[in-house]
Amino acid sequence: MIALWIAAGVFAALLAAVILFSWKLSGMIVHPKVWDYAACFDEEVQKGRVDRARFESGYRREEFTLLSPFGYHLHCALLPHREGAAFPDGRPRVVVIVHGYTYCLFGSVKYADLFWDLGFDCVLYDHRNHGLSDKAVTTMGVNEARDLSAVCDWAFDRFGPDAVLGTHGESMGAATVMLQAPQDQRLSFAIEDCGYSDLTKELKHNIRRSYHLPPFPFLPLASLFSELRGGVRFSTVVPKDAVARCADLPMLFLHGEDDDFVPVWMVHDNYAAKPGRKAIRTFPHAAHAQSLISDPAAYRACVTGFLKENGVL
Repeated sequence: MIALWIAAGVFAALLAAVILFSWKLSGMIVHPKVWDYAACFDEEVQKGRVDRARFESGYRREEFTLLSPFGYHLHCALLPHREGAAFPDGRPRVVVIVHGYTYCLFGSVKYADLFWDLGFDCVLYDHRNHGLSDKAVTTMGVNEARDLSAVCDWAFDRFGPDAVLGTHGESMGAATVMLQAPQDQRLSFAIEDCGYSDLTKELKHNIRRSYHLPPFPFLPLASLFSELRGGVRFSTVVPKDAVARCADLPMLFLHGEDDDFVPVWMVHDNYAAKPGRKAIRTFPHAAHAQSLISDPAAYRACVTGFLKENGVL
């Protein structure tokens, strides 16, 4: 009888541990700890990824808020094209740049530098629950894709229906770009940098990498908790399935070869799923979201070449 009670106690303790860890994991998805907005700016300046003077005055930056389809406000910034920039067809070039998980729009500035130099108007914004945008549960790209569509709507209203508009996303922002792409037939291009192809597979990889635990039973339970807490069921977040529906949209897939957060094989999954016009480039020795930093010249050349090949430039 004592042995039975001990076994029951051990089982109850293990069950409680499984539930608590799964609850914590779901919280990391729907309510992640995000960077402070000012701290994010200081981090980017300190690491040389944002030129403080250029951002504060050189871009002639316009900040504004936009109402999400879900009723909260998104904090946005427009970096108008550089003076004298123009294209032979007279149509403006616009890119909406989407930052990654837990960060804010300052993470998009390094990419904006590239597009701004090419003559683009650049629109940056904070995801829901990030930066200066209103609080709402994070859904790893599902509802964020609807927000991205709202930002694109604003851009077309601002620059006209004939604007040549594309999207660029990093990490969760890249997943958002992929999930949003089939929802908007007006896009002229989309670029995803280090985005996951399948959220369940991404979380399986990181449970093993970070916690040295098997995905079962933690992941199914965390997915259930995530759905109950107002977030999303993990199995519904599959960006590669979205790009499979984008035959007419030129897409560029980028990834660092030393990425241990979103493994590099995921970019090949995304690329393989995409029909029609597409290009891919991986960057040796680049960690997660570090491809541009690791080789700025190659990254710029790759993006510029892709835009020229597809008639954007």
